[in-house]
Amino acid sequence: MAQDKPTTVDEMQDLLAHLLTGAVGKTDAYWKKLIGPVSAMPIILHPKSNWRIVPKGKPVEIEAIEKAAAVVREAHPYVLSPRTNDSLKGAVTSHRE
Repeated sequence: MAQDKPTTVDEMQDLLAHLLTGAVGKTDAYWKKLIGPVSAMPIILHPKSNWRIVPKGKPVEIEAIEKAAAVVREAHPYVLSPRTNDSLKGAVTSHRE
């Protein structure tokens, strides 16, 4: 990651995977697959944190991902947000650019 603060959904996924690799083991690619895509939502509709994940895997893996997400969310609650009007129209609900 070129910067300290993740600003895109891809950078957020990278940070989560890197944290899990260091804490639990395995590879970044392994964790990225289980984390799944990071979705960005309009900040105006989600003021506390505008990103979410829907992890998959074994219960212990999901628990580790959710704990990592909670830690990261405290420090980095926001990623680039889709435009509110587009989201309300259904044009953008999550993205990977």
